[in-house]
Amino acid sequence: MTDDVGGAVATEETATVLEGLPEALRHDAATLAERARALGADRVAPLAAAGIVVDERVRLKCLVPRCSSYGDNLMCPPAVPAPAEMRAALARYRVALVVQQPIPADAAAADEAFAGRTYAEARASEGGRDGALESGDRVEVGGVRSSQLAFAALMTELERAAFGLGYRFAAAFAGGECVLCEECVGQGSGAPCKHPFEARPSAEALGVDLVATAQAAGLDVTFPAADDARWTGLLLID
Repeated sequence: MTDDVGGAVATEETATVLEGLPEALRHDAATLAERARALGADRVAPLAAAGIVVDERVRLKCLVPRCSSYGDNLMCPPAVPAPAEMRAALARYRVALVVQQPIPADAAAADEAFAGRTYAEARASEGGRDGALESGDRVEVGGVRSSQLAFAALMTELERAAFGLGYRFAAAFAGGECVLCEECVGQGSGAPCKHPFEARPSAEALGVDLVATAQAAGLDVTFPAADDARWTGLLLID
């Protein structure tokens, strides 16, 4: 059974979220869910902002094992709000949309291309590998970067749509580090971000457990992902 907001499995919690919203917000949530699907999302589900799971262990995984983007990418820790700050901000929101889009890379091809590295490390590697595609001198694993850019654009456009409906504190977060530039100007460089209106920290960088959050919204999530991996993002609306 699917609810009337997105392609998610309907749950009692989903119904409660919708029923508890003012009529105008319910209508706008449905409008934004339709917009997300029109932009390419295949699953959209509402969730009370209080149901978003923030866990310090998610932020810890930026360091253990250490991601190559940590301390470098402008949208990565420690240059972004800490989990405690994210919790405080979430307390001011009423509802979120959990948005998902498929990643066009099967598990076997990704494992071969990653070769034991994190995605950030594989993307930053010089030259190509079997199972990987080259984009300039960067490795694009099975179209993952292209799909990540497309999903980031989807979430940014969704935030704009929410802002246009009057939600001045609307905020969107996608998954994975920011990849808008082939090479970030870097923390400590003193240089400004080249895409200040599009760049966003990932939900994980803020300590959000996207697996638990998606499950709370009634979405099936397999971890580790097999051949049905998806980008997962959040749109917060007040």
